[in-house]
Amino acid sequence: MKKSLCASTAALALVLASAMLAPAFGADLSIAPIYKAPAASWAGSYVGIAGGGAWGSALLRNISADQAPRLNLSGGIIGLTSGFNFQNGNWLLGFESDISAANRKASAFEFPPNAAFSNEVKEQWLSTFRGRVGYARDNWLLYATAGGALANVANSIVAPAGTISDQQWHWGWTAGGGVEVKLSQDWSAKVEYLYVGLQDKSYFTPTLSPAFPGNQRLHLDDHIVRVGVNYKLPWNILDSFFKH
Repeated sequence: MKKSLCASTAALALVLASAMLAPAFGADLSIAPIYKAPAASWAGSYVGIAGGGAWGSALLRNISADQAPRLNLSGGIIGLTSGFNFQNGNWLLGFESDISAANRKASAFEFPPNAAFSNEVKEQWLSTFRGRVGYARDNWLLYATAGGALANVANSIVAPAGTISDQQWHWGWTAGGGVEVKLSQDWSAKVEYLYVGLQDKSYFTPTLSPAFPGNQRLHLDDHIVRVGVNYKLPWNILDSFFKH
């Protein structure tokens, strides 16, 4: 009887001890990492759309002096983006190009003796083609970018006798940076700043009409802040280079 009672008591103690330990053991199992999500990959090609605001200045000069006050241009910009990335660990090397419609413009009256004439400068298209160097951490990418730029600009002179207009393409350079975040494996969003410096170009040379001033040289620069969304393409002819 005593042996049976002792055995029953020992069994009960064992059951109670197991019951007390089970929650703690289960809790340990519940917080144990059983799966680790793979790090986001930025490698591959992508397309996207980006838009925002642009501001900057334009300076009109003749042979020896400023022809009008400095124009402060501002407006919107929106366009398409494409590019590709190579990734090695946390480091990224890529190339990106874009083409955007712009509505950056300003106008001002010229200095005497041409005070009856008004100049309007309008940047209509802007394209950039840039290298990117970045550092990726988790779903975030911080990058710097630099390269070339090409802009289409219209310069118009308005006078009592009518209006004349000339268009030129300006080559230039650009540099800036941004931050991009993965929204999913295929989608990402970015905020980006670019400075664009454009070459000087001559307008109305030769003079289109003796009734209008001519031989204007135009200098432009841009500051651009824009947001964008990129979609990583499911196919890539360079996949073999991106895979490790």
